[in-house]
Amino acid sequence: MTRQTRLGLTWVVALALVAAACGGEGGDVTTTEAGTEPTTSEGGAEATTTAGSATTAVAGESVTIGYSAPFLFSPFELLQQEATVAEAEALGFTVLPATNADGDSAKQDSDIRNLISAGAQGLIVVANDSNAIVPTLDYAEEQGVEVVSIDIGPDGGNLAMIVRANNLGMGAIACEALAEVIGYEGKVLSLQGAFATINGRERSEGFAECMSQYPDIELIERPTEWDPDQQVAALQTVLTADPDLKAFFQQSDYALDATLNVLTQAGLTAPVGEEGHIYSISVDATPRALELIRDGVLYGSISQPLDLYAKYGVEYLAAALDGQTFEVGPTDHGSEIVEFNGNLMDLIPAVLVTADNVDDDGLWANQIEE
Repeated sequence: MTRQTRLGLTWVVALALVAAACGGEGGDVTTTEAGTEPTTSEGGAEATTTAGSATTAVAGESVTIGYSAPFLFSPFELLQQEATVAEAEALGFTVLPATNADGDSAKQDSDIRNLISAGAQGLIVVANDSNAIVPTLDYAEEQGVEVVSIDIGPDGGNLAMIVRANNLGMGAIACEALAEVIGYEGKVLSLQGAFATINGRERSEGFAECMSQYPDIELIERPTEWDPDQQVAALQTVLTADPDLKAFFQQSDYALDATLNVLTQAGLTAPVGEEGHIYSISVDATPRALELIRDGVLYGSISQPLDLYAKYGVEYLAAALDGQTFEVGPTDHGSEIVEFNGNLMDLIPAVLVTADNVDDDGLWANQIEE
């Protein structure tokens, strides 16, 4: 990043004030008090209770939690960490220094064990590898530590909640938008994320399954392991072999400048909507992606609800530490709690950002203070 950006904290402060003013009532997380029957509304959805104060779980004392990041080379991951820590501190948690696994699952295991040794009673985790994290989650359970996973869905473990977007759906959103804009014919490239993560698998699967319904579209798939260099090499190779490429899907924003520079070097600089433009959709809708959409360089980006990952991740953790449990079904914040690999997962909606809605104030990237 060429300049440091931080999430504006207006909504974080507002959340803390609401929690304090309501004295622990109201809120957004769909919960059931442990050992009691769930209360339902007329529509069948469960009544909600707040995550409450972060002092409720341990006899009036502040609760200590930790945050484990998989890597921070992605602006999305950095902003997600900052937002989550800010949410937690606004609710009154004591937050240990966040850890960064630098893309190393063994280091993430060590990071999490160290956070627990340092006194973490709860954890917010973004898994580097959906499968490799499972023994670490088992260790946290053995230590009596509550864990909420955001953004990534682990392949196992015992979690209070997983909070993430529907990644199969994001793949399908990208497919439908690109298929329509290229007239449902031509060659389309998928720059696949790492299959070690559920997000990489599901975004690729959702995109490919959707594309299979269009017989006049030729889908080209290339694995890139979330590596910008591999994305650049794959795009260069495909453009050389298939100069008539019409569009490509890249599954995260972090390599946007690198891949779009490939198009510049190839002389493919026609803006969106003009002849010769190669359409591209990415995932995350970071401030940089929105800037490129406004400039007519990038067709679209799917906005992962980073602010909601932070908000509900922290609220679910606070509720779990307060002895609350959760149920499958619709929430009062427009999402659905489903079962996933033996855990519950709150699937937060994602939205495609194009020139039509790039200035929407509701997008998290438009709430950034620079």
